[in-house]
Amino acid sequence: MDHSDKEQLLRMSSVHPISDSLSGLAPPLPRPPPHRWFPSYRSLTAILLCICFAAIHMMNCNLSMSVVCMINTTETDRERATNDGGFSPANETGFIRLEDHADLVDWTPEEEGIIFSAFNLGLLFMLITGVLADKLNAKWMILGSVAIAVVATMMIPIMTNSFYWAVLARFLIGLSDAMLQPAVNSLLTRWFPVSERSYALSIATGGRQLGTLLITPIAGALCQSTIFGGWPAIFVLSALAGVVFIAMYLFLGADKPSKLSCISEGELKFITLANAAEDCGKKRNERKVPWKRILLSGSVWSAVIAVVCHEFPLMTMIMFLPSYLHDVHHYTATTNGLLSSLPTLALWIAKILSSYCDTWLKKHTRWSASNICKLLNGIGSLGLGVFLYATTLLDASHAWLAVLFLCLSMFFAGLHTPGCQAALVAIAPAYSGAVTGLAFFFVASSGIVNPILTKWIVQNQSAEEWNLVFYISTAFALLPCITFSVWGTADCQWWAKSEQQQQYYKDIKSSRKTSKESLDSETA
Repeated sequence: MDHSDKEQLLRMSSVHPISDSLSGLAPPLPRPPPHRWFPSYRSLTAILLCICFAAIHMMNCNLSMSVVCMINTTETDRERATNDGGFSPANETGFIRLEDHADLVDWTPEEEGIIFSAFNLGLLFMLITGVLADKLNAKWMILGSVAIAVVATMMIPIMTNSFYWAVLARFLIGLSDAMLQPAVNSLLTRWFPVSERSYALSIATGGRQLGTLLITPIAGALCQSTIFGGWPAIFVLSALAGVVFIAMYLFLGADKPSKLSCISEGELKFITLANAAEDCGKKRNERKVPWKRILLSGSVWSAVIAVVCHEFPLMTMIMFLPSYLHDVHHYTATTNGLLSSLPTLALWIAKILSSYCDTWLKKHTRWSASNICKLLNGIGSLGLGVFLYATTLLDASHAWLAVLFLCLSMFFAGLHTPGCQAALVAIAPAYSGAVTGLAFFFVASSGIVNPILTKWIVQNQSAEEWNLVFYISTAFALLPCITFSVWGTADCQWWAKSEQQQQYYKDIKSSRKTSKESLDSETA
């Protein structure tokens, strides 16, 4: 990029910022024409992706809340409740079952664990979809993933009481997520310059928390309603959110800026110039993914380990927080739904704030992007682990403090967004789909073990059993404090750069070697 191109990039960066605080350059010039709804189409893209993740996550985590009010009690539970003073449907689930409620399902705890694990079995395919995301049209991958999730979500209430159909449905929802995450990461590298990606990633993936915030309290209320029979309404509402997103993104989304007819010429040129060095626009050319370089890269593996250790405690919280609050702290369904959403709210707020902090540090300090990334990730891992462990020290008499500690643990978890998650995109932008697929393949592998292990540990719903679950999550959370802080990086690796850049660096290295040899010969 020559001097004139750099000057032009600086000028356009101030005219087309994703937000005023993110350009990191000159103060913004007059705003875009008033007929625009957003300051830039990059902003619109980030918001659409946020809605997408919200819809997908509503379809993912709806089972976590609905399982509290859709599972039938066993005869043993009925007898135990009767002996303790009278059995009613409220004894086990915390809600009063009305005559108009849909039939309850007869899943054993072991079957519940398998159903939850089926989601992560679908995620295993991310190793394949990650490679495809760098070659196929990301827009249609995103639309296809949401469409699959909509169909799978509706299978659960339609095929009521079928364990095998429920497993298949959860597998398909996991497969849809396996298509979505690498497609979004691949799309971000084409739509956003490096300086904006951390913020764009926080907005997009923040949709996961937004989806949880929406569905969790609503699900608690629907459990006690007669709409669609009660618990089936939770799945209908989740599927409807996916349909709404498909209708929006079909007309407003694009695989890359050049395919969006309504984008301004200035913004298009700004994105093209900013990302020219990464060679991301040529992703679908016939070129092989450098798997050998990826698999031998310590930077890649440090990011993969950090992401796995970050996601494991989050999966525990997403899948089992309502059950934990019900078993240990004895909250009813409605209160449970509201309280279960608070840690998710804390995580969402932390994602946005930490991404702003990341941008501020890059703009106002001389710290390298890697050091900032490792600092935020280290603080996040330490805080997540400490407060998860602190939760195990509290009994039912300190229920409110347990909820506070869980909120604080999730707040610190939000710092991983500009940390290890941003590193996945930064290490190899041209192969971001493949790197993301590799990372979430191991996330899915751990996710298969997580619910089965949790259900195996929690047999009697006692506080001691749940504490053991939290001890395991704490160990995972603290590990990146060492691994990512020592070996992590947010720098683009040399093997991921364009052929022109690689040749440029080779020429510089060769020139330095020649100069050194010449100097040595003169000295001799």
